[in-house]
Amino acid sequence: MCIIATHLNGLPVRSSRICKSGGRRMSERVLWLRLCVTGPTPECGEIVGLRIVDRQARRTVFDAFFHPVREDGWKSVPAGGVNVDLANRLPLNIYVDGIERILSGATLLRGEHVERDIRFLRAAGVRIEDQVVERSVTAEHHKRLASGIAVPTRTGNRACRPIPVG
Repeated sequence: MCIIATHLNGLPVRSSRICKSGGRRMSERVLWLRLCVTGPTPECGEIVGLRIVDRQARRTVFDAFFHPVREDGWKSVPAGGVNVDLANRLPLNIYVDGIERILSGATLLRGEHVERDIRFLRAAGVRIEDQVVERSVTAEHHKRLASGIAVPTRTGNRACRPIPVG
C-alpha cells in the first residue's frame, strides 16, 4: 500500500509516494493529456489528436493526429495556426498499445478536460487503471473562483492557474 507524502521526517518533499513495502519512495509521475475531439461526448465524436506530456521531465512523450474512423469524420483539424490534413494519418486503434504503455506509468493524469479525455480514450479501447488520479485544471480553477480564493491569471501559453492565498 502506498500513500502520498508531502512531508517526510518533518521536512517538506516534492510530491512522492511512500510505500510500506520496504519503505521505498517512488516519485509521482504526472502526465498532461490534451485531446482534439470532434464532439462533446464519445457517442457523437471521436479522437483526432492526442498529446501526452511528462510534466516532470518537461517533454512530450506522445503527439499525433489520427484519421477519423467515422464516415462523416473531419477531413482536417486546425492546430498551431495551420490546418492538419487527416487523410494520410493512421487511425487511433494502431496506437492503442503504445498509449496504454505510456499511461500505465502514470500516477496522476492532468489536463484541461481530463475527465472527458479519459472517457474518450476508454471509448476508443485504451485501458486506463482506475487507481490513476485524474485532476482537471479547468474544474479546479472554476471551483476556486466560485469559492472566492483565486483570481484568474494567464501568462503566455501556460494554462490558467489560480494565485495561491495565504
